Amino acid sequence: MSKLMEIRNTFLTGLLILIPLATTTYIVYWTFTTLDNFMRPELSRLFGFYVPGMSLIALIAVIFLLGVFGRLTFGKRLIGFIESKLMKIPVIRTIYSATKEASKAILVSETEKIKGVVLVEYPRKGLYAIGFTTGGEIPAACKKTGKRLLNVFIPTSPNPTSGLVVLVPEDEVIYLNMSVEDALRIVISGGFTRV
Repeated sequence: MSKLMEIRNTFLTGLLILIPLATTTYIVYWTFTTLDNFMRPELSRLFGFYVPGMSLIALIAVIFLLGVFGRLTFGKRLIGFIESKLMKIPVIRTIYSATKEASKAILVSETEKIKGVVLVEYPRKGLYAIGFTTGGEIPAACKKTGKRLLNVFIPTSPNPTSGLVVLVPEDEVIYLNMSVEDALRIVISGGFTRV
């Protein structure tokens, strides 16, 4: 029986290595080929020739130029004006704002998003959950309760991008001397990882 368990565990370890690698490889390949197919005709017409990967270089250049433009005073004003117009169109507003928030969530570094790793009593007294303080607070909630409430994101296992936000009185939050990466490893592994 122990031999079967060993074979099963070895197979599961292999799956845990293969799935993230295969998924990442597929996403990178799909993104590159889609971008290449989309930009190849235009770049061929513009330059008179095309080299595979040229579309990626062109995209990086466009992104960089947009970044430079977005940091200029005129650029900020123009982007703000365009965003204000987009926010007035019902369906476009939803798509644009959701995409913008998702981009911020992905691109902003963990240290900027997460202020600290904490323990909070959840889902009831006596049980503790690992959470992350985001550094934000909701003034209306603090005013109504008369307490300083911290926003604490409690991730779910094994997918830490889903979870819930609870408002916890500051004096009930227990800060842990642990890095965000270690805490995420614990959540993703379902508590099997030791740190």
